Amino acid sequence: MRKIFWGFPAIFLIAWVAWPYLTLYQLNQAVTDQDTKALDRLVDWDSVGMHLSNDLEGMFDDQRGDGSDDMTEGLVDILINSFTDLMIVPVVNFYTTPRGLSYLLNTQNIIDNPMDVFDDDFPNGETWYDHISFAFFSSPVTFKARLQYPEESTKNDMSDTDMTLVLHFTGFRWQLGRIELPAVE
Repeated sequence: MRKIFWGFPAIFLIAWVAWPYLTLYQLNQAVTDQDTKALDRLVDWDSVGMHLSNDLEGMFDDQRGDGSDDMTEGLVDILINSFTDLMIVPVVNFYTTPRGLSYLLNTQNIIDNPMDVFDDDFPNGETWYDHISFAFFSSPVTFKARLQYPEESTKNDMSDTDMTLVLHFTGFRWQLGRIELPAVE
């Protein structure tokens, strides 16, 4: 009887630890196959879009001037403030699609114009899943997978080549809820 008593919690713990790894594998298959139905189940598109929008706005904020009295720099700040939404919304809308998610995960490139993406830009062999350097729980209901890309594989001026996928346990399933972008120099 004691073996059964200890057996259920042990089985539950093993299943709980393995579940997000299985979700990462399923996410890789869905991204590779561009399976919209599976991606809708595995990705919280609203959460991913909101966090990407915030990260991209932060990137624009970092590229603004230092607040000096230079009139040109002030004009640039005003223009960036005026057009931030016009620049960010199409990019976020692109990345919150199966094709855009595949492009972001496999190339780690932040593009200015989603129309610049061609089929040749998608890698044929290696996928984002091959670049997972670390994956484990950060809390009982949050799981992080760090993707580490070689510096020469990115076209952007990234100071940090790590991208982190954050999965959250919601609605009795693990879902991708955030993509933490690398820092921009």
